Amino acid sequence: MSKLYKRNGVYCIDAVALKQTDEMFLNCGDSLEVDIKLIDRRHITDKQRRFIFALCGEIARYTGYDSEWVRMELQQQYASVMEIEVESLSSCSMTYANGLIRAIIDYCIYNEIPFAKKIIADYDYTFDEKQSYALALKRRCVICGKHAEIHHVDAIGAGNNRQKISHVGKRALPLCRGCHIKCHTIGNEIFIQENHLSPFIIDKKMEYFIKKGELKVFDDD
Repeated sequence: MSKLYKRNGVYCIDAVALKQTDEMFLNCGDSLEVDIKLIDRRHITDKQRRFIFALCGEIARYTGYDSEWVRMELQQQYASVMEIEVESLSSCSMTYANGLIRAIIDYCIYNEIPFAKKIIADYDYTFDEKQSYALALKRRCVICGKHAEIHHVDAIGAGNNRQKISHVGKRALPLCRGCHIKCHTIGNEIFIQENHLSPFIIDKKMEYFIKKGELKVFDDD
């Protein structure tokens, strides 16, 4: 196995084993394209493992399936998409665990499976921009899962006609009425930091749904 190290600000690879055909190409003056895969030797943490089992438990309660079957099925799906082997949750890497967690959250969002707010809070999970965007399209609050409208993190001004002004490029979050009020009370940045949120950027597709009235926006941002 090769080792990657840094020398004078440059990353170098040491002791690369090549096939005979590869050596022939190099000896003839040709170049080779290579893929580098970094191996994460950090083991899954107990916190990550508990989070995975808790999420699978939520899915099992909602669907009626056995939680162990849910976990195994989701691991198979994740491995298939990533084109990797299924790894044991007793000895896998932190990278594998993080990827699996995000895949399970994506599955819940896509299939509109609710998960308890406490689970997300206990494990300090941060929804990424794509997940916040998907929750907005599903009209689900990124905090509690209740019916949501679009909250503008970048204010567009109360009283402006939401159907006429441009929303493209503005940061936003899907929030229910209660969470929206709390956000206004403590301020956007504190609210985002406390709840580990990643606002998404409104694109033309999102704006189209807003102006058609299919996605509601709060009128006091």
